[in-house]
Amino acid sequence: MKNFYTLFLLLFFVAANAQAPKTVVVDKAWLNESEEWSDFTYAGQIVFSTNPNAEEGTLRIGNYDFLYDFCEGKAKFANKATYSSAEFSHPRKLSVTTDKQGVVNSTYEGTLVFQSDKDYYSVIAVITLLQKGDTMVGVKMHLKDNVRREYAFSLKPNS
Repeated sequence: MKNFYTLFLLLFFVAANAQAPKTVVVDKAWLNESEEWSDFTYAGQIVFSTNPNAEEGTLRIGNYDFLYDFCEGKAKFANKATYSSAEFSHPRKLSVTTDKQGVVNSTYEGTLVFQSDKDYYSVIAVITLLQKGDTMVGVKMHLKDNVRREYAFSLKPNS
């Protein structure tokens, strides 16, 4: 019985200290093709989620149209809904800079993984997270092997 109470207290403290994932949505989107930026819109909201308990730089992205476009439709999934979300995992920090407004730009290289049941596809991506304080204010990303096509997003809290 003593072990039961110890286990209960341990689970209580772990749950109390666990932080919930932070979710932000895209306010504006831009596409840079051959060094020319233009506004871009996708059907539905593009959602970025970070988990404070996960590895630094890890990110979850949700939006079918954007992810299909980002991967250039190369994945041949049995279930097309697999394009709806992807996990940016195993990030390796490439650089960190702070601009004059105090925005921290952290650039990571990692694997963007699409997975659902038997469907699996991954690409190497470079993602820059722009943060001011504790708030993520922007994201820039491109495929590692396609630097001519880059995406940029300004973000707002999910409300």
